[in-house]
Amino acid sequence: MEKAKKRYNKFLKFIYIVCGAFGFIAYVSYLIKIIIWPEGARGIIIAVAGCLVTLIPVVFRKAFEKHLPHRLFKVLENIFAWGMLFYTVTFLTLVIYILNAGGMQVKADQVPENSAFIVYGAGIRDDRPGNVLKKRLDKTIEYMEASPDSICVVSGAQGPSENYTEAYVMKKYLTENGIDESRIFEEDRARNTKQNIKYSVELLEKEGEADRHIISVSNSFHIPRIKLLCSRTGVEGDFVLAKDPMPQWLFSELVREYMAYVKLFLTGTE
Repeated sequence: MEKAKKRYNKFLKFIYIVCGAFGFIAYVSYLIKIIIWPEGARGIIIAVAGCLVTLIPVVFRKAFEKHLPHRLFKVLENIFAWGMLFYTVTFLTLVIYILNAGGMQVKADQVPENSAFIVYGAGIRDDRPGNVLKKRLDKTIEYMEASPDSICVVSGAQGPSENYTEAYVMKKYLTENGIDESRIFEEDRARNTKQNIKYSVELLEKEGEADRHIISVSNSFHIPRIKLLCSRTGVEGDFVLAKDPMPQWLFSELVREYMAYVKLFLTGTE
């Protein structure tokens, strides 16, 4: 019994430190991302809170063990350790799920006639698309050139630190790279993925293009959530995967996606 208890305490300490450190690295990565690509005060608060919640228990573990009543410390140790293990396992499960997103993609030569691409907004720099958004737009150009009868909806409102709407910047980039303006529709109200889908479909209906076959264009880390939200709202269609950002940015995007899934499953919103 005593040996089993010692083994359990050893294992508990291991996951406490390792999974706690993983959580801290995840939130630091997210914090760096939103400093470079601001998402508003709420994003900063979440990132800083995540860093503190994961860092303090690990750094001050020995101090807590020394100064807290033993029973209270063991309760808190178990809550933190198993909580962080749950976070790590579910995060890695999400990563595996996202890595399988490639199987969802329709190829350029398989795009049905009369299609409408929905391009999902992301960070911009003044009137230029950021790295993630540029990859989505480049993939859209490739597919629209292969399907000359297609149109697209560029969807994205103006962010808290942005000078233009994401839709405006996307349309500007597409026209500069050879896509005729008449094939592009701007949807500039959406502030999350659910709204991207809803408002884009409404815009197509308003423009008399409701019979178009919808194809969503985004990065692999984003497509599975788009697919989930499309199925929840009864929107059928296909998906195109843009090239993902560099590995250091991909990890922070996955951290953000994890939080989006948690909020989606808990509240039904993003």
